[in-house]
Amino acid sequence: MQQQFNQMAEQIKEAAVDQKTLQIVGGGSKVPLKNDAELLSMAAYSGVLSYEPSELVITVRAGTTLSELHQVLAEKNQMVAFEPPEYGNSTIGGTYACALTGPAKPFRGKLRDYVLGTKLLDGQGRELNFGGKMIKNVAGYDVSRMLAGSKGSMALVTELSLKVVPLVEEVTYRIEMPECDAIVLMNQMAGTSLPLSGSAYYRGYFYYRVMGAHPKQTNRVGVEAVDNSIWQILNPFKPVLQPGQKLWRLDVESTNPCIDGTLAVGMGGTRRWISSKNKPEHPYVTLWDDRFLPRHNDGKGVKKIKQGLKKVFDPHHVFKDL
Repeated sequence: MQQQFNQMAEQIKEAAVDQKTLQIVGGGSKVPLKNDAELLSMAAYSGVLSYEPSELVITVRAGTTLSELHQVLAEKNQMVAFEPPEYGNSTIGGTYACALTGPAKPFRGKLRDYVLGTKLLDGQGRELNFGGKMIKNVAGYDVSRMLAGSKGSMALVTELSLKVVPLVEEVTYRIEMPECDAIVLMNQMAGTSLPLSGSAYYRGYFYYRVMGAHPKQTNRVGVEAVDNSIWQILNPFKPVLQPGQKLWRLDVESTNPCIDGTLAVGMGGTRRWISSKNKPEHPYVTLWDDRFLPRHNDGKGVKKIKQGLKKVFDPHHVFKDL
């Protein structure tokens, strides 16, 4: 693996000299490949580097698939709490690059909350280390978490140290009701002591998932226990659309009223999946096709910060901006 690491560093250095653009790719499951960029593949740079179950910390190479990561953790009755979506051969590096978190986000936190440290190659091919294997190791700017969601536009992240959690038993319940009523109920339930790990609305039913020991739910009128498959259906969400329709992901306040064209509501009401021919009038909208399509609606302040970071990590603009 050291030889491959050196080859990646050399490819970056050569691209800086030759003024080439590189696009980082792992399993190729999320981000469309650009014809105007040379590929820098992470697919073979995989494997667990260290795992300390008693410390709840695992360090993996960025090309490690989510399926391999889940398998290793499950053998010790542990898991990653942020519940990353599986697009097919998805890697932990690609998941980190897109900062993708599953339905447990409102209840257990997002991906960057569990990143302890990273190793990366910057736009000059230099090896840099940030963070560590314990939260107290983080000092100064928290670069490891800051780069989550940068989509490979600033640096090549080669290793990740993640905080993991004990594997918990989860039970899913559902209630038949209209969408607007479900949105009200999921917000009400979020304020209770019930140990929720997911709530959503799909095809006429309000679904909620409870972890660990909890009060009996099926003695309530209309509540039935079901399997946990709904969370795989919604994470990632890949509906069959009518001709001419597009799938849009809207990030909203959990209390936002019903929106026309909604196919599903997830993450406690903060995520709405909309089927529409035209882009919905909303500030936080992402076009969701067969692959992940990043949005470009940052405000002036955020753009300025990103431009400053780009100059620091990738002064020669080696890495492709998505």
